[in-house]
Amino acid sequence: MKKNDEPKLIKWVGEAGIEEAASEKAELLEAFETAKDVQLDISGVDDIDVSAIQVIIASFLEAEKRGVSFSITGEIPEVIEKFCKSCGVSLSEFNSKKSKEVKNA
Repeated sequence: MKKNDEPKLIKWVGEAGIEEAASEKAELLEAFETAKDVQLDISGVDDIDVSAIQVIIASFLEAEKRGVSFSITGEIPEVIEKFCKSCGVSLSEFNSKKSKEVKNA
């Protein structure tokens, strides 16, 4: 199957937790099958748990394995970033805006 050159934007809103993890994972895996560049916007997420963080981290590993570009786009809500940091993860490292700033520095 030929992959689309247009970036695929996936937007999560509301809660990103254990109840949503299976569908979030499936949506990302489908995007990796059809697009060369997948962007995840979590700016509308107001609550996240460890299962969603695991889905995001696993997605970076899966995208790398498949040769797909994967990044977080948009602003990461402060409450989400604080929770992630308390788990030992910084999603800002994966933010496409910040990645571009580092590359251009």
